[in-house]
Amino acid sequence: MASLPIPRAFFLSLFLFPLFSFSSEAGKSLYMKHCASCHHEQRIGRSAPPLIPQLLRRVSDRKLEEIIKKGLPASNMPAFPQLSDRELRELVKYLRSPVGEVSYTVKDIKESRKELATKNKNLGIKNVKNLVVVVEKGKGRVWLMEGEEVLDRFPFKNVHGGVKFSPDGRDFYVPARDGRVLRYSLEEGRPKEEVRACVYLRNIAVSRDGNFVVAGCILPSALVVMDRGLNPTKLIPFKGRLSAVYQLNERGGFIFTFRNKPYVGFLGEEFKLSLKRIDSPLEDFFIDPLEMYLIGSSREGKEIAVYEINGLKKVYGRRIDSLPHLFSSFFWYKDGKFFFATRHAKAKRISVWRMYDWKLEREIETEGSGFFVRTHPLTPYLWIDNSSDTLLLVDKRDFSVKKLKVVPGKRATHVEFSADGRIAYISVYDRDGNLVLMDAQTLETITRLPADRPAGKYNFVMKGRRFYPALLGYEVFMAKCWGCHHQEEKAFAPSFRWIANHREPAQILSHIANPEKSAPLLGYKRSAMPRIELSKEEVYSLLSFIESFKHNEEGSHGRH
Repeated sequence: MASLPIPRAFFLSLFLFPLFSFSSEAGKSLYMKHCASCHHEQRIGRSAPPLIPQLLRRVSDRKLEEIIKKGLPASNMPAFPQLSDRELRELVKYLRSPVGEVSYTVKDIKESRKELATKNKNLGIKNVKNLVVVVEKGKGRVWLMEGEEVLDRFPFKNVHGGVKFSPDGRDFYVPARDGRVLRYSLEEGRPKEEVRACVYLRNIAVSRDGNFVVAGCILPSALVVMDRGLNPTKLIPFKGRLSAVYQLNERGGFIFTFRNKPYVGFLGEEFKLSLKRIDSPLEDFFIDPLEMYLIGSSREGKEIAVYEINGLKKVYGRRIDSLPHLFSSFFWYKDGKFFFATRHAKAKRISVWRMYDWKLEREIETEGSGFFVRTHPLTPYLWIDNSSDTLLLVDKRDFSVKKLKVVPGKRATHVEFSADGRIAYISVYDRDGNLVLMDAQTLETITRLPADRPAGKYNFVMKGRRFYPALLGYEVFMAKCWGCHHQEEKAFAPSFRWIANHREPAQILSHIANPEKSAPLLGYKRSAMPRIELSKEEVYSLLSFIESFKHNEEGSHGRH
């Protein structure tokens, strides 16, 4: 009997099947050997991010192979130069394979929570506003500092998304990329609890009353609401990839956006979720200091878009050619105008923008690329990292540029200031690095503290949304009011402290708007105060600064 013809493709499939089978097993074996200790056996992340298809869509195979082969600078990702090209392909192929749906429930969160067996410590805090939390990535440690003194150090790895303080100065919270969140009690001087809120965390935010912490999670997509002691109270799932979640101090609750969906989310103080549609997804965003506008990068990072928070009406848009690092922008006031400046991804420049009458003011070349723009009302400069041993100092008055070498040959990055503006904290990011404390006025080095790849620094005031209007208000005060009013002591006119503690906000606003009319109502025979034309933004900032002198604003637990 004649044999039946067998298609050539059948032989080809027999040949290829063992190869594909081998590839899958080979990739898994390589993963378990080289990657699982940091990225977890199920690829859901441990001390390093999850490696699953949902989070790798935007990264090409070639780029993944390059990252594995060469590692990632400024991270804990090592290089694996010993892997052959074929092994790299096998490993990437395994990373592209599905892992199934990732589930992480309230029960999982509760079971992960633990009380930390640490001893109380008397920190001797003098002024809670000058507290600075420092992240030392290399040794996986967190420092607590006040001024030039290190008050405490404790282990906590993989910090990601920014440290947040409770508004009353009793606690701060440290998030990790793998979903862990730690609470440090400033009253007891120790790390107190830790919980894993999710598998992969974007950032955290603390409610304006300090009673709740919200974790914004990428995997699974959810907001996790926890009480002050990190006990989970609510898990709110949603569809979409979170950009970030931030506290809203004035209206209360929280705001967040998606990188892949054209919506802005609001989580009210009763923890009810609402979504409002906008033109396009926002890659990154921040809220202006007066909490009137949302400023985001949209259309795959090719546009700056500004929306009113109330109603989400788009009021400004401008095409740009590189993604702005809006999360690391900062703001200031000059000549009756408000500004913010931002770095751009892989671009050797910063852009300076006018706020409230929205426009691009100018672009400034920086020679190198970087991430951060920082300033303080008491420094005349924008402090800009430049992927080198030199910071750029851009004068806020005329935008002239000067250079500041920090430690020769070692990369300087991420500047933070003490609340009083006296000290600039600078990271020298190296395994044999330093935390450099510099006098922010004279630019002289105060001290260098040895540190293994120090990264972010977080000051109680400079990272507290409720202080932002007052920071701008100080600059308005110096420009418009200082000649007659001083802050603490009487000058030609009453001090701001006296005004804050003897007059209601409505009286202050009325006197600013029409001093001749309001003077008799305040007990004066006539007004010596001239009428000063101020924008509504200037008035609101100035009022916030005056109100900061109320007795209940003097600091937590009398620590001054």
